[in-house]
Amino acid sequence: MNNINGIRKKIEYLKKKEMELETKEALMLYRKFHKILGEEYSSELVVGLIAHAWENKSPKLKETWLQKATSFRPSQVAPQAN
Repeated sequence: MNNINGIRKKIEYLKKKEMELETKEALMLYRKFHKILGEEYSSELVVGLIAHAWENKSPKLKETWLQKATSFRPSQVAPQAN
């Protein structure tokens, strides 16, 4: 039973760590977007710009972007059911 409790604690720790890393990444993105857009920054503007840029680019350009972003993309893991 101790092994199970140890594993549960480790899982809880890893989930907490994952949330901390996601928060840190979100804050980093916010700062970058705000620096680029200055006083015009709003989350709606950022989402609109990204959606427009992504939807209106060729598949080749999208692939180039994806290749350049591999170091920033999380590993592909199957989503977990909550």
